[in-house]
Amino acid sequence: MTTEQIVRPGRTGPGREFEDFTVGERFTSAPRAVTAEDLAAFTALSGDDHPLHAEGGILQGPFGIAVAMGLMQTLGLHGEAVRGLLDTHWSYRAPIRVGDVLRLELAIVRCRRTRGGTRGVVTRHMRLVDDAGRTVQEGTTSALVDARGTGPDAVGRAFGTVAWAEALVAALTPEFAEHVASWDGAIGLRAGEDEVHLRIYRGRVIEVAPRAARGATFVVEADEPTWLELATGADLTRFAMTGRIGMRGDGYEYLRLTRVLHLIVAAAREIA
Repeated sequence: MTTEQIVRPGRTGPGREFEDFTVGERFTSAPRAVTAEDLAAFTALSGDDHPLHAEGGILQGPFGIAVAMGLMQTLGLHGEAVRGLLDTHWSYRAPIRVGDVLRLELAIVRCRRTRGGTRGVVTRHMRLVDDAGRTVQEGTTSALVDARGTGPDAVGRAFGTVAWAEALVAALTPEFAEHVASWDGAIGLRAGEDEVHLRIYRGRVIEVAPRAARGATFVVEADEPTWLELATGADLTRFAMTGRIGMRGDGYEYLRLTRVLHLIVAAAREIA
């Protein structure tokens, strides 16, 4: 299950360590109004005085991610345990204008312990939304966070990893075996940068590995937020039709095994 919190202005605590984060947690910040003073200050800071901004009342694109980072600070998630920002992948969906009222919607979409075990990487999907409910900017950021211990960690939402896929295979129903009773191939599942292959032969998954020996027959791929939504109830077919789920490889086999993919998603929900 997911949890959701609405957090009001001001830092709410010293922050969290790695074990305090759970994939699926959701947070919403208090609103923040965009003012003419914001535009003037950000223009002075950035040096970007294009007429689009000065005359049109449209804020510079990087203003949005700066505000998103600031609103994230008010959620109380960052503290002394955070060692740094590792990456940011960001998209600009709509202009931000003077007079808009923005809020941040944040979801934890990945928690991965580092190889040494004493720290972890926490990935957040961040959506900056205006007062009409429209997404103006969104993306993911990952932070390195100190851990209290060295594990083990839950695998039910570690999408795209071998441990997740092994748990998924254990949750598959007999119907899965019926649908692949005469099939010989491999299905790849990709979540962000992680990919795992299920090698299937005559009704059984005989190997789970980062790469099947002969490669995957086809790979189903999506970002971590999409996998999180699938694992918590979203419709696979709708996501595929709207482009949130992609495929590479043998398109014929992908379509022929549509029911199998639905059973895989059902197993992912079971272990999540």
